[in-house]
Amino acid sequence: MAAALALLLAANIGTACALVLLDSPGGAPLARVPLPADRGFALRYTHSVTLRPVESRYVVRANLIVQTAEVFDEHGPGMATDAGPGERLQTQRGTEGTRFVLSTERPLPRLVVRLHSLPAFRLLVDDAPIDLAQWGSRAVEIRADCPAPAEAGRKAAP
Repeated sequence: MAAALALLLAANIGTACALVLLDSPGGAPLARVPLPADRGFALRYTHSVTLRPVESRYVVRANLIVQTAEVFDEHGPGMATDAGPGERLQTQRGTEGTRFVLSTERPLPRLVVRLHSLPAFRLLVDDAPIDLAQWGSRAVEIRADCPAPAEAGRKAAP
């Protein structure tokens, strides 16, 4: 019984996490997007100089957003050309061409996206894209909202 309850609570914690999108700085909530059990999500956009696609991958741990990878097919300003300490830069060649994958564990105290029509930012949660341009040209802060384990347990109780 205790093991089943622990699994139920773990499942609720995994699905109770969400991303909250706010008008930045510190403004009104724009959206709340539930996260999958693995708490992963990505931002896809067009690089402003190379005009090539970039995907930044993240995971939420507790209430902290951690960047885990950046995937791109052409180096440009702001894109990694070498791996930093604790990072790994790989070149992958396939039928769709060459791409670079920077693997990292970069905790972000704040994740603010400055929206504009050219980058065409899309938030991907469970592979479902959300067009961030729907909120016009502005800055949007993405925050994690995950209940603490005790709080999730209280919410799961009847």
